[in-house]
Amino acid sequence: MIRLLAIWLASIALTLLSLGLFVIKAMSQIQNPLDNSKNASVEVRSFQDSRLVLSTAKVPWTVLTDKTERPSVGSTSAELVIDDRTLQFWGKLAAIDSPIGLVGFAIAETPLSLDLSPYKYIEFYARSKKPNIVYTLALKDDQADRDTGELAFDREFEVGENWTKVKLPLSSFIPMFRGRPVDGLELHRDRIQSPSFRILRSKQEASAPIPLNFDLEIGSKIYVTNKDS
Repeated sequence: MIRLLAIWLASIALTLLSLGLFVIKAMSQIQNPLDNSKNASVEVRSFQDSRLVLSTAKVPWTVLTDKTERPSVGSTSAELVIDDRTLQFWGKLAAIDSPIGLVGFAIAETPLSLDLSPYKYIEFYARSKKPNIVYTLALKDDQADRDTGELAFDREFEVGENWTKVKLPLSSFIPMFRGRPVDGLELHRDRIQSPSFRILRSKQEASAPIPLNFDLEIGSKIYVTNKDS
């Protein structure tokens, strides 16, 4: 009887040991959902009040340049490569003489309509393989229609070669018309149209190379948020 009891207890102990090893192995394979250090460029999962604004892999984008808009004088070339992880916007920015100085542009634009009125910031991850280049995030609203789409609200940003979180206050976007600031206009946050990433020759240092090679990568999700940090 004692021998049978000992065998039974040993069997239970072996079963519990096997179960414990299985649980440990399973737990080791589960990633912490807030640990995004290896893929910070793809998703930001720690926002508590975020809302997805753009998913670069799921929405249509159009590339415009001074060459596509004015073939007789423009020479900027640009390409857009989209996958599940990033939007990569790269090319060569030209410099064209004009009454306001050197101009030239490349634009990656998506035809979305958004209500951003509840939010304070646009936030995304980005990096530039070429240093010391000024990029612009531009937003249009219903006021753009009266000016045939040339009115946009701009906010400049710079990033280095490492993935960097970019946070842009919606209140800081400046109305621009044909490369010049416009007084007396405010962004209609409840009627945002056609967000775009841009590189403009007029924003670069005068000593910047001609043509200027650029290569901007944006993480696959762009958020709006009210968090200040």
